[in-house]
Amino acid sequence: MRAKRLALALLLLVVSSPAMGEILAWNPVTTYTDGTPVGTSRVTYRVFWSESVSLTSLTEIGTASSDTTRKFYVAYEGMTRGATIYFTARAIVGGAEGVNAAPLTWTVPRRNPSAPGNIRKQQMEVPK
Repeated sequence: MRAKRLALALLLLVVSSPAMGEILAWNPVTTYTDGTPVGTSRVTYRVFWSESVSLTSLTEIGTASSDTTRKFYVAYEGMTRGATIYFTARAIVGGAEGVNAAPLTWTVPRRNPSAPGNIRKQQMEVPK
């Protein structure tokens, strides 16, 4: 039996330092593709990213886990700033791995310097 496709939702966090990361989240799989409930069987998930919409050359983020969120770091994953990334996930139940979820598209934020703040005009003495 194959696990039901996953619905993924990307939660974007503002990245203000290299210590912060991004989080992917999805709904738990509760049925097989034929509608049969998974019941008490343990469901684990594998999460991937690719620069190809056809999901070729998948790079796994972390290892299989029963969590329905996955934290990742752009720099650690080697994602190119400004590039379009496609995420997908698979459910695994009883050793059977399901099909890829429909890809989720995300553009990796560029890291540009902040704008100068507190711009002001100051008085200056006239030279004598």
